[in-house]
Amino acid sequence: MARRSSKEWQVIIEQQEASGMSVAQYCKQHALNNKYFHARRLSLLKRQQRKLASPFIKVNKASPDGAMMSLHIGDATLSLPVNTESAWLAQLLKALSV
Repeated sequence: MARRSSKEWQVIIEQQEASGMSVAQYCKQHALNNKYFHARRLSLLKRQQRKLASPFIKVNKASPDGAMMSLHIGDATLSLPVNTESAWLAQLLKALSV
């Protein structure tokens, strides 16, 4: 049998989750090794968490004259006044992370 790619394993894991079956039942029905399934699922989960762990590259505060700060996220830049309420900024970042 040919080796499966990470994308193929991602599809298999999503299909298992959507099936409503336990991992053991799904693996048995699809002739998959239960332990290997768990290992691949954990590996993909860790990879996804690393990608999400630190999406921010840099935060710059402008001098008090300009009173601006910039958030760099990937290729995007968001400039806001330094006195922006932290609760509002937290809500914005939470909404953008969805």
